[in-house]
Amino acid sequence: MHDAHARFEAVVGEPVEVSRRESRWLAMGSERVAFGADDDTGWKRLEREAWLLERWRAAGVPVPRVLRADATRRVQVRERLHGVTGEVVEPRAYGCEPPAVRVRLDGAPLTAFGERLAASYGELAARIRRAVSLADGVAAGLGPTSHRTLDLDDAIARLHASSASTAAKVAAERARAWLTAIPQADAVIHGDLHFHNMVLAEDGTITGVFDLGDSGLDAAATELLYAPSLGSRFLAIALDAYGAIDVEAVSRAHLRTALDHLIWHGPGTPRHASIVEWITAALERLA
Repeated sequence: MHDAHARFEAVVGEPVEVSRRESRWLAMGSERVAFGADDDTGWKRLEREAWLLERWRAAGVPVPRVLRADATRRVQVRERLHGVTGEVVEPRAYGCEPPAVRVRLDGAPLTAFGERLAASYGELAARIRRAVSLADGVAAGLGPTSHRTLDLDDAIARLHASSASTAAKVAAERARAWLTAIPQADAVIHGDLHFHNMVLAEDGTITGVFDLGDSGLDAAATELLYAPSLGSRFLAIALDAYGAIDVEAVSRAHLRTALDHLIWHGPGTPRHASIVEWITAALERLA
């Protein structure tokens, strides 16, 4: 870890906190964020992300600038965005501690902050959709997102072994073919638009989005995969702001990512119980 600190601070130019994020290193400073690749494959991925950030910024998507790229050290430095983010967002959106997914799906009300956030969420997704064509994404070397590689058989087997309701398990089996039949990729998407990957203004407007680790080629509806469990009111506002979209495909993407989370957060892990609760409510309401 000492070597990693020295590697980053030489490029970033300020003290940083270094951690490991899946297949890359992450260094956080007060005004800069840096990513470090282990090999040429990882560095090429960072270069493709830099290309995408430039294209998105040109289209008005509020993403960070790339400040420096050191190919020798395989370190890329981006500006750090500031604003309301993370765990504080949902309490402000609902005016209370975040209600259970079931309550949200049944129509939990939003605050003015939450309604503005929902509209901004749809506007952001639509802007990303328009920014880069599928053909340009393919030409730039972008690959399919990880959302297209769900092992559905494994996920449903884990669902049956969990404490999810019988109704949810029956719904998953009934919807198995539908969950498998995902639409062809027709867009370049961010792929992970949740509140820990964005910053907001005090009125709920999204002023920045970051973390392109899941970006790539996918069906346009997959961009909205988190929206259904943010609540029926949130989803309705976001869809209205987004424009024409296949709502059924949004629901399918949502259920697939919920099932995928069950693979990553198995029994004994801190989030397992909340993931099972999420899947149960989503399958009972949306499948």
